[in-house]
Amino acid sequence: MSKPKAMYGISRIDDEIYRTHAWRVSLRRQNKLLVKNFPDKTYGGKRKALLAAKAHRDQVIDQYPPTTRQQFCNAPRRHNTSGIPGVYRYAKRYKLKDGCIKEIWYWEAHWPAKKPGDFGKATFSIQRYGEKQAKALAVAAREAGVQQLKGVFWASERGTSQLTLL
Repeated sequence: MSKPKAMYGISRIDDEIYRTHAWRVSLRRQNKLLVKNFPDKTYGGKRKALLAAKAHRDQVIDQYPPTTRQQFCNAPRRHNTSGIPGVYRYAKRYKLKDGCIKEIWYWEAHWPAKKPGDFGKATFSIQRYGEKQAKALAVAAREAGVQQLKGVFWASERGTSQLTLL
């Protein structure tokens, strides 16, 4: 992984009321907030406390690397009902000339593309393939799309000077 930006994850606390003067390292990794303070008095001054904070921050980043795009895409979501992230079953409704409404059911897979904001998609008709095969094809298409993803999840990329997303 590339070197973090100079002050990524580090902030300054100067509170005269509570006589608190310290550097704070605050990072979120794998849905855990990791926070540690480095008081000036304990570390022998503002500069030494900052050096200790940076060393700690770098150690945390090495120990807990950022979430990759593949890991993020495979994380289960609350609203998922199929059991497979990015794969869902839905119906397209058509109104016929006689006023009747007809539904055609599909399994569809979505995944992010290489360029931010773009996505890939594959749709498989249950009428054509059958329930099991349409779902299996959607799962396979999603897995193939996610396998092509490189780099880290966009929110993790803020702390590094340069990351390859393609």
